[in-house]
Amino acid sequence: MGGPGSKVEATITYEDDMTAMMSLYHIYGAMFGQDASPAKLARFTGLYSDELELAWDDNAWELYWNKISPNNLYITNLWNACYSYIRDANDVYWGCYNSGSLDTVIRKQLMAEALFIRAYWYFYLVNLFGDIPVPTTTDAKVNALLSRAPMSEVYQQIISDLLAAQKDLGDEYVGTDSKTISNERTRPNKATVSALLARVYLYLGRYEEAEQQASAIIAMNETYTLVPLDQVFLKNSKEAIWQLMASTPNVSKINTTEGNEFILNQPPKNGKQQAISRSLFRSFENSDQRKKHWIGSYIDRSASPSAVTYYYPYKFKISFGEDLQEYSMIFRLAEIYLVRAECSAHLGKLSEALADLNKIKHRAGLPAMPGGNLDKDALINAILKERQVELFTEQCHYWFDLKRTGNVNSVMATVTADRGGESWNATKQLWPIPAEEIKRAPNLLQNEGY
Repeated sequence: MGGPGSKVEATITYEDDMTAMMSLYHIYGAMFGQDASPAKLARFTGLYSDELELAWDDNAWELYWNKISPNNLYITNLWNACYSYIRDANDVYWGCYNSGSLDTVIRKQLMAEALFIRAYWYFYLVNLFGDIPVPTTTDAKVNALLSRAPMSEVYQQIISDLLAAQKDLGDEYVGTDSKTISNERTRPNKATVSALLARVYLYLGRYEEAEQQASAIIAMNETYTLVPLDQVFLKNSKEAIWQLMASTPNVSKINTTEGNEFILNQPPKNGKQQAISRSLFRSFENSDQRKKHWIGSYIDRSASPSAVTYYYPYKFKISFGEDLQEYSMIFRLAEIYLVRAECSAHLGKLSEALADLNKIKHRAGLPAMPGGNLDKDALINAILKERQVELFTEQCHYWFDLKRTGNVNSVMATVTADRGGESWNATKQLWPIPAEEIKRAPNLLQNEGY
């Protein structure tokens, strides 16, 4: 959680518009492909819950068996990556704040995006680890002595950052110069902030505020609309609210980490990959077109005594390819409809909730849920089921949904028993603070159970 380099280096960086912008772009590049990439967030929580199965090494088996060690390499790298993004976002924010030479429009844009990035990663950290340190300065000595802030205070910081960012970001997406309008949806705009605010307010049970944020995005129907299933995850899809793109030139020769890491071209037991779990596969109705369009299959004909079919997430179709046709999806409109549906149901607006739910079901080729004699609890359960099959292996949704709805212990007790792992207990809802971080930061305490 240390701060950036010396104040001299920071001052030089933020004297020039281009070098200041490059500091921000560096964060997005790291978020795309490093240890907290969209694919890894989905993989780690998918293995830990019951979305994915067939892990490949000891660190992944710890996730799969729900027996994570504080020394687990993946969890340590994830923690370090998240805090590096926060550190760099603080650097951008305070570097721009203290600069007297940056273009005023660029300065405001960069500071708002930095606050958004910081809030985004606090959201993931607090939902994975519980109480966490909340560094908001670039002072490494101060940050090293931070203790863990209660979850309620972390959420207060998230909301404060997002409201400030929302005030200063525009409705349009900006280009690489941080000023002109762009067709690329890879820089956060006001709707991006609203999407995260809607999610945060939903998690906190602040349903009216979540509904308001979701409705503001849905009302922008010329910019955001549901598209056919095979078009959802293309770059600059009209369903996309925010995406991450590979760097250009595309040295890695991949479009997305999800496509690169999820598509099976060999049995998952032979490589660093995994398959969709049987429980997730069974969650889809036979007529659900998402099963056809978003789930791929690989047949292992070498298996004995008969061939074995593995299923894998196939939302992203390109494993390798220099020509960028797909971007990683971070926020999209379908989630926003489901957020609003859930909030409306909690607020007693059952007809409105049903209408939003049925928009998603219709796109999937499923019959509408009937509207006669609506039951609130049944409707909320139907919305949660729709979230499971719509948002699977995206951005930790299923794991976080299990926790926030209070269903995690009952579900995971069954899952862990089926896998032959250790008995489930409630302390496993939170992951351990990495052991090396506990040693480095004297005021950090470990989560219970580790």
